Amino acid sequence: MASTNLIYKILPSIFNILITFLLAAPFYFLFQEKLWWKIAWLTVFLLYNLVFEIRYNRCLGMILFGTRYDQPRKLWQKIVYSIFYTLSFSTLLFFLWFPFDLLMVNLIFIQLPFVLITQTTFHGFISGNIKTIK
Repeated sequence: MASTNLIYKILPSIFNILITFLLAAPFYFLFQEKLWWKIAWLTVFLLYNLVFEIRYNRCLGMILFGTRYDQPRKLWQKIVYSIFYTLSFSTLLFFLWFPFDLLMVNLIFIQLPFVLITQTTFHGFISGNIKTIK
């Protein structure tokens, strides 16, 4: 039972993004405005994470890559985690000055320091300092 590294944190997230993109793709054709498409994808992402966190105690990406949390979590921790994970994901979809500027700020100044200092992401830390193990 070893702590995971940065790769085991990012690979499940990439997988989750791809799966939720496929699940949300029909909404792209339903909504003509980009903002509503992004909101639909965010909603799918949040619901996807809530379902997997509550039902399976980890996301599908973690199941695929063989990681899990180091300790049991309460329902409120799963909800807080899913909300902040979705907020973190939203930085992929929105920008201020140029595409992916918020994502870069999130990854470089929030997620990376938290992983290096606490061995967990910001959303893992805020929901009870939950760490992933392999």
